Order: sequence, then structure tokens, then C-alpha cells
Amino acid sequence: MLLGTPLLEALNRMCYGGIVLDAAGEVLTINQAAIRLLQEKLPNNHQHDYPNWREALKVLLRSQTSVRLTLQEQAWVVVRRDMAGQKPLVLHAVPLGSHVEPGPSTIIILIDLDDTPRPTGEALQKIFGLTPTEAKLALNIACGQSLDEIAKDYNISIATARKHLASIFAKTRTNRQADLMALLARVSILP
Repeated sequence: MLLGTPLLEALNRMCYGGIVLDAAGEVLTINQAAIRLLQEKLPNNHQHDYPNWREALKVLLRSQTSVRLTLQEQAWVVVRRDMAGQKPLVLHAVPLGSHVEPGPSTIIILIDLDDTPRPTGEALQKIFGLTPTEAKLALNIACGQSLDEIAKDYNISIATARKHLASIFAKTRTNRQADLMALLARVSILP
């Protein structure tokens, strides 16, 4: 197993892109969230071919910033998005301390500020003892849906939705939806 693979999987569960680079800047491995974010920068005619992720990363960095990324030191880069209303993409380079070819040298973390980390319903059921229905409702709240929207989507009354939410608050020992969302973001790293 390539060094960094467990980290990339954990980053993926949190909706963070992860790319492991060697000392020359070549991509050794990449997670699904990073693929999704980099594909936004590829021309449409190259999205279905086997893309060159190093070139896609360069395009991303050149798109809205003039910052040159140095792989041997920590760096933070904020990349503005093309679509109006989208929050920027945050890129963080973390050197691993080993700059020996052909091994891993740097991990690039891509943080999509428009994406919400979501734990699995199974994890919520096991950790907090939520029922499957409560877990679904909690996940919808974590995605920013209002109780009215959730009740409408599940064809239940608002009173029933409030009853489920009260049970979720009791089981998670939270008191407000904002506290619940913060808690769910913290456990999103779990499989």
C-alpha cells in the first residue's frame, strides 16, 4: 500500500481532495474528491481520457493565482472559482519530509468550501444510537436543509420532524442545529 493512501481515504470521507506527489511534482496517487475538483479545470474533450493530473493541478494553480507552489515547504493557496457565488477552493501543500525519488514527498490537500463533509448513516447509528430515520434526518440537517424542507421531502409533518430532531439532540447531547452540524462534521472522517 502506497504511503498516504489511508490519509487520502480519510480526506475523501471529509470531502477533501488529496494528491500525493513525488519530489519532482509527479502525481503518485489521488483520491476521488481531488479527481472531481481537478476535472472542473480540464477541457471538456479531456475529461474522459486518462487525464494528466499534474497538468490539471498546474491549470488549477494558474487559473486565478500567480502563486508558485514550492513542494518542499508548507503552502496555502486560495483559488477563486469560475462560477459566480462559489466559495474559493483552498489548497494546502504538506511536505512529508522525504524528498527521495521516486517516493512520496508532498501531500496536496484541496478543500472545497462549497462541499459539506457528511458522516455515514451507519456511523451515526453506531456512535449515537440513532435510528435509520433519525440518521437520515441528521444528515439532511448537516447538508443545510431546513426542518420544513426535510418534512416535505420525507412526506412527514413538521411535528414529526421536530420529534425526530428532539430525539437526535438527546442522543447526540446537542441543543441546537448548529451544534449538531459541528458534531457531524467532526465524525465525518469515520468510515
